[in-house]
Amino acid sequence: MFEVPAYKPGRSKFWRLRNSARIPSQPWRWPLVRLGDRDPVVLAENVNGDRLGAELGYESMPFDRELYVPIHAAQDGEVMMANETASGFFVSIEHGFRAHVTTYARMSKMFVTPYYGQVNRKRQRVRGGDVIGYAAKSPIAIRFELWKWNERDGYAAIDPVAQLEAWVSPLARPASIPENQAA
Repeated sequence: MFEVPAYKPGRSKFWRLRNSARIPSQPWRWPLVRLGDRDPVVLAENVNGDRLGAELGYESMPFDRELYVPIHAAQDGEVMMANETASGFFVSIEHGFRAHVTTYARMSKMFVTPYYGQVNRKRQRVRGGDVIGYAAKSPIAIRFELWKWNERDGYAAIDPVAQLEAWVSPLARPASIPENQAA
C-alpha cells in the first residue's frame, strides 16, 4: 500500500500533488446532450474561407421553444475568448497548450466569465462535460468549430464532423450544472 510522507515545515501543503495524483482528462465528447429519444445531429457543414464548422442541433419539434438545452465543453481546457456578438454568445476553449481549440457560437446564454484575451487576467478553467451555456432556440442549434495547432500556420481549422464520429456519444444527462445557471 502506498504511504504518504508526512508534511515537513517549509514545504507547500500542495507539494505532494504530482501528475499521477491529478484527475485524468475526460474523453472528447459531443457538446450537446441527448434530449429524450433525440440525439444531436449535424444540421449543416459550413465552409467559409479558412473556417470549417458544423451546425449541431436537433430535428425540430413544436415544443423546442420551451427548452433550455445545455452546451458542454468537449474536453478540459481554458477559456481563450468569451463574448457576446450580434448572433449570440460565443466561447473558445483552448485544450492543452497550443494543441486544439473548440469554438461554440450562436449560444443564447453563456456561463463562463467574459474574457477578451486580457494579458493581466487569469483564464477560467473548464472540465470536459462542464456546462458552458445554452443553445439557441429556434431551431435548437450551435455552430461548432475545431482548430488544431501547427508550427507553420498557427491554428488551422479541421473538419469537426469527421472528429465527432470518434468522440463519446451525446450524454443522457449533464455532467455538471453551474451554480449561476439562470434561464
